[in-house]
Amino acid sequence: MRNDRKVGENFDEKMAGDIFDKLKNAEGKIKPKRKGRFDNITNLMQEAKSLEKENKCDGAIKLYNEVIYILPDSTKAYEALANIYKKQGNIKAEKDILQKAIANCSKTDQFENRLNDIQ
Repeated sequence: MRNDRKVGENFDEKMAGDIFDKLKNAEGKIKPKRKGRFDNITNLMQEAKSLEKENKCDGAIKLYNEVIYILPDSTKAYEALANIYKKQGNIKAEKDILQKAIANCSKTDQFENRLNDIQ
C-alpha cells in the first residue's frame, strides 16, 4: 500500500474492493474478550449499587439498564431495577421491568411470582 495517497485522490477501486472483502470475511470471527466484557458489567453493577445506596436512583437505573443492554439476561440487574421501582412506588415501571425479565431471563419463577403478587 502506498503512503503518498491523499483522501479523495488516486482511488484504487481494486485495492478498496480487496480491503472491503477482507473486512467482510473478518466479520464475526473476532470475538470480544469475555473477561473485559464481564469486568465492565461488574463495575457497572457496583457503581449502580453505590448510587442506589446514596439514593441517586436515576443514576442507578441508568447503569442497571446499561448492564441489561450488554447482558440482556442479567437477573440481578432486572431484580435491582424492580426493587428501585417498588421503593419509588412506580408500579407500572416495576411491572414493565418484571415482564422484560420474564421474556429475557432463563430462570423466571421469582419474576413471575412477583408480577403475580402485584396484579
